[in-house]
Amino acid sequence: SHLEAFLTRRRDFDDDLDGFVHANILLDASITRLGIDLACDLFFHAERDFWQRRNRAAQFQKSRQDKLGLGWANHDHHTYRSSRKHFSRMISTFEKLDFVCRERFYAGADSGWGAQVLEQPTAGVIIFADVDLSPDELFNDFAHEPLPDRDQLGTVGLWCALHGEAFLQAGMHHLECQFDFDSLKQQMEETAGIRVMKPFTNFPYLRQAFTEGERWPVPEKRLAAVLATGQITPEQAEQIRAQGAIGSHLENLERNEGFKGFNQKGVSDIIAKTDPRRHLAV
Repeated sequence: SHLEAFLTRRRDFDDDLDGFVHANILLDASITRLGIDLACDLFFHAERDFWQRRNRAAQFQKSRQDKLGLGWANHDHHTYRSSRKHFSRMISTFEKLDFVCRERFYAGADSGWGAQVLEQPTAGVIIFADVDLSPDELFNDFAHEPLPDRDQLGTVGLWCALHGEAFLQAGMHHLECQFDFDSLKQQMEETAGIRVMKPFTNFPYLRQAFTEGERWPVPEKRLAAVLATGQITPEQAEQIRAQGAIGSHLENLERNEGFKGFNQKGVSDIIAKTDPRRHLAV
């Protein structure tokens, strides 16, 4: 019954704060009856299900893995994007499930975003939590201290403005799973016609690439708000109405030599390439 509650939880509220309150009520009830670790496992089962429903590459690959009884057991990490307004609230919700903050990730002064890596060691779930971030904020406890609003949206903030919070309306930006890197690319492209982008990491111990982005329609209310604040041009807004905006990916990952970390430059480059403004006419 708790899994069903997570699978069917309401995600869209007039005020996003109400969405976090609702999710926390469900989490509290599940933790009380099942314990933190099982509650965590079930919650992320539901999170992967919601993301999968909106990503064709995920649907194709999950059906193949289900035939072998694997499910998503090969998940490496779950990537959430958050507005600055709700970032610390999202982190505190994850910490309720016994996630601990691991390393911070910062893509460099020119990138405009950073991330907090979290891990729940018993459930075996890792989160990569993205947020627009300035260089000086890296020296603060940005995972727990509220971040002030800014006029300009970076790549992460714009994605949230167009699609909603990853914790709420949008679902995850991507799930990264461990595969035989070359085999997955070949089978995706030849069997399902799903293109895998150029690798953004190609080391002997770490290989990473996104599937081509899944385009989602953008609600007119969100599009109008972004347009009114000058984050996109009227011409770009028309293209988004017609074509949608990139929403999610499946990430192809191969880890070797026991490497657990991330490639800072490679991740920064691929995130920049998925900024909706780079796929629209100026």
